[in-house]
Amino acid sequence: MRVLCVAESSGAGRPSDELAKAAIAGSLSITASGPAGIVETLRRTHYDIVVLQQAASDTRIIRQLRKGKIAVPVIVVRKIGSAEGEVELLSAGADDCVGEETDHRVLLARLRAVARRAGGHDSPTLQVGRMSVGIDRREVHIDGAVVPLTRKEYDLLVLLVMRKNQVLSKEVLLDSLYSGEDEPFGKVIDVMICKIRKKIRAFEISEPFTTQWGIGYRLNEPAFSPMTIVLPQEELPVRTPARENCLPVTGGIHMLGSMASPGQAQS
Repeated sequence: MRVLCVAESSGAGRPSDELAKAAIAGSLSITASGPAGIVETLRRTHYDIVVLQQAASDTRIIRQLRKGKIAVPVIVVRKIGSAEGEVELLSAGADDCVGEETDHRVLLARLRAVARRAGGHDSPTLQVGRMSVGIDRREVHIDGAVVPLTRKEYDLLVLLVMRKNQVLSKEVLLDSLYSGEDEPFGKVIDVMICKIRKKIRAFEISEPFTTQWGIGYRLNEPAFSPMTIVLPQEELPVRTPARENCLPVTGGIHMLGSMASPGQAQS
């Protein structure tokens, strides 16, 4: 999950201790920033959530974001604050407010919950046909069996599941997976996609992703649909027609199990 951590002053927006712990525990990718140019930053670069660190309740930055049509969810982390201040922040467009001393496990759970709901997912388990993705447990199951993914493979799959109706470019995927780290070459995305494909194909899902050449990848949702079970047809007794009623065998299409009515157009 990509997090933009914004300080209310012109400082670097250094994450609080609990946010830093949450980043380590939950594989968060945090970018620190001051408030200057935040609207343009969020228009130019994708982030899953904004953490706004404040000494006290201040709605100016949130109002600036919402006025600029920035829909990215925002969690405010405050050193001090009143109930009235929290009401003002939420009314201005914040999605959640927590204290600076909030345990990192609680903070991580709130970050995941807010980002998940913003993506249109209410449950901590994302379901795509036969596949379930446990956000809290960081596990992927198909038909109840665990898919053995590495940490980065899991993160990549979650990105595609959370935005399953979009084609994600290699640049977006690289930025989301390696922001703040030394980014490898773009081929690493191709390699990871290939490895995930192989692991998912073991469950008889032939093509879990679609490739848009020159653009990126998208989750192929129909491929995860439950398998259709074809029941064997009841064996019919062999009937020997009377000789006088036998018709000559002719070439053409022979339809078994269903017959078109005379004159009906065949599709």
